[in-house]
Amino acid sequence: MIIGGFSLRSIFLSIILALLFSFINGYLSINLGMSFGFGAVAIAIAYALFHKVSGGSSRRELSIVLIASSSSMAIYNVFGFILYLIENERISLPFWMSPSMNSILNRCIDISSLIPPILFFSIGTLITCIVGLIFTYSLREALINDRRMIWPYTSVEATLVDVCLKGGGHARLVGLSALIGGLITFIQYLPLFWDYDITILNLTPILPYGMIMAISFSLGFIAIGYIINVDVSLSLLLFGLITYLLISPILALYGLFKPSLDPMTSYNSLLMAFSISSSLGILLLGGGLLSILMFIKGRKSNEKSSDRLGYIQLYKIFIKFLLSNRFFGLIFLVIFSLTLILAWFLNPLYPFPSFISVLFVAYMFLLGSFIECIIITRMSGETGMGMGMIGILLYDMPLFSLGYRSYPGYWVSSFFRPSAWISNGVLPYYKYRDKFDVSWSDIIKAKLLGWISTFISSIVFTLILWLYIGFGNTLMPAISFIQMRAYLGMLVGGNIGTIINPFLFIGGGILGALLELFTPISMFGVAMGMLLPPHYIVPMGIGGLIRWYTDRRFGKEFFKEKGSIIATGIMTSSLILQVLMNILSKFL
Repeated sequence: MIIGGFSLRSIFLSIILALLFSFINGYLSINLGMSFGFGAVAIAIAYALFHKVSGGSSRRELSIVLIASSSSMAIYNVFGFILYLIENERISLPFWMSPSMNSILNRCIDISSLIPPILFFSIGTLITCIVGLIFTYSLREALINDRRMIWPYTSVEATLVDVCLKGGGHARLVGLSALIGGLITFIQYLPLFWDYDITILNLTPILPYGMIMAISFSLGFIAIGYIINVDVSLSLLLFGLITYLLISPILALYGLFKPSLDPMTSYNSLLMAFSISSSLGILLLGGGLLSILMFIKGRKSNEKSSDRLGYIQLYKIFIKFLLSNRFFGLIFLVIFSLTLILAWFLNPLYPFPSFISVLFVAYMFLLGSFIECIIITRMSGETGMGMGMIGILLYDMPLFSLGYRSYPGYWVSSFFRPSAWISNGVLPYYKYRDKFDVSWSDIIKAKLLGWISTFISSIVFTLILWLYIGFGNTLMPAISFIQMRAYLGMLVGGNIGTIINPFLFIGGGILGALLELFTPISMFGVAMGMLLPPHYIVPMGIGGLIRWYTDRRFGKEFFKEKGSIIATGIMTSSLILQVLMNILSKFL
């Protein structure tokens, strides 16, 4: 019997899918700095198992699986970067933040030194989650009643639930594409067991001096290139080829970087000489310049004043909610007080005195995270996209201006403040609650299923990836770690010029903003073309070209109705088998 959609089978499937999707997105986030939504796949699988195999289901049960499997509280990037940073920089971090340096350098797991950071991350995650939910609940009506807040991807998922209940074509499509993708990947990686790698073609030795090129035959990355926006994938291909076939030999000719016959060695050298500075300029400075230009453009074209609630009005709603609802007000006050006590004893801003940590945590808790929450939620509600760079302006820059020059404060500050992403994970489903046939409590219960399971599993999976594959190689290029290492190195060093070439940084920022504003070229695609190893430029570009062709041959509706589902099935099975086959080949 199904009560509120939470049957044993829906709970079991939700946890399995949440773990699966979290692992894939953890892998993609570490290596590409991006993640995907698997809502369509979750709906199709749930429909196939419940409606076809088990004889029936309900709209609510399918929706519960969708919401729970789409929920993640994973800490792949946070925990993985700490391991990567200590391994590469040999720095000492507080005991509550990382395992012992000896265990990391020796590539072994020391349980006794692993417990304190896991305990800290658990408490911090609980804090960010509970207060983030209070923010969300207090502002839910004010935000979802805004006519511009449509959350386009969630709207599509709500429609897909309708489609699946009327027929099972999508479920069959996902299963068939996953089977094909998995079979091809298995055949590709099978020779690894006999020490033959046919998955990568290294062209660097036969190219002119300074040029770098290798091609991966990963079906998963072709699927990624197809799924992301075609402007991004084609921009990535174009500027990746420009970087490795044009800029690279010019820099090598003038002795600005030392090339090698090994593409990864040349790639790492080029990163420090050119790519990091230019790409960070595009992503940070370029994004800021673009926002300013777009804001000015929007203000000039705005003929009537907006009736949208501003930050002050929304903050008044939040304060009024806490004062009128004693239960939530008391919870907020207790958690706020406990967080300040935690900040006093742990002092994440050491060597600053503890009271500075307390004051900064109070600012983040009461003001910074509120502003970030509204910006991210509105950005996602209107466009379907979010951007974490808001935190740079709200938290990192104030810390830097105070003269803080250490890693812990920059990296773990997110565990001392409400999560700005909670509302963005809850409100879309609340907006379409009638179509999903769920209540507020249904949404929160489903979210908790995904959050709890993915938090625990992400620690385990991160340790497995680090122990058996490592970070910063062909299989795990760890692009996001490389970016963050350079960015934090700039803040900790207090001198931009030691890590970032200011001319390349500024030039990249200006170029990125102008290209994004006046051409179809994607600023994000340009930066990724510079940052990704050459191995993945061509396959992702091929995916983009396939998307460009299908959009023109069959219309853009083909991608929404079939293309995205086929590509998601291929990507899911291919990436999972790619990682598993590499790990197994080391032991067999």
